[in-house]
Amino acid sequence: MGKGVEVMKIVVLGGFLGAGKTTVLMQFAAYLVRTDTSGKETPVVILENEISSAGVDNQLLSKANFTVENIFDGCVCCSSSGLLCNNVRDIKKQYDPEWLILEATGMAYPDNIRESLKEDAGMDASILALADAKRWSRTLRAMAPFVKSQLKDAAVILLNKVDLVKEEDVPAIKKEIEGFNSTATIYPIIAIDPIEDRFWEEIIEILKKEC
Repeated sequence: MGKGVEVMKIVVLGGFLGAGKTTVLMQFAAYLVRTDTSGKETPVVILENEISSAGVDNQLLSKANFTVENIFDGCVCCSSSGLLCNNVRDIKKQYDPEWLILEATGMAYPDNIRESLKEDAGMDASILALADAKRWSRTLRAMAPFVKSQLKDAAVILLNKVDLVKEEDVPAIKKEIEGFNSTATIYPIIAIDPIEDRFWEEIIEILKKEC
């Protein structure tokens, strides 16, 4: 894409079930809307990938006045990748937002989603992933390859729930994450608390480089 041509920036939000994706998503989207300078009527669209036909997260997000679309027909990193690309094209055509945030299911592979968008829709995306500090050791023991696949291509990794572990355990968890992804920027956070604007500013600058 040539310089001066405005493109929709796509962020794939990944992380294991219960890691706090929706809590982070609401803060991230609110920050983008609040600080938007694009002048677009719809600066942010959220695309929810729900496995079931009833999206609790979607209901919560809609009440927060975000523009929300849904994919209910399976996981977009595998069986519904074609549907994903069609939805993304439709969102671009209908809303032409500044940002599209795709919240993946807890069992999705964010790198597969990004690859599908690139190959089938010709669109770049960056990955923002969450790791759960409280359940890190247990999850890692049970499914290390899957944890690695969720984190390995992320540009930014948010280590959530650091308030629920010992302070001295956080550096050790960060070191293990770095073993899966040595290039990502890792931020320890407590997602139920307000995340400072300066962190979002840093995160956005990193994400923009890939999308």
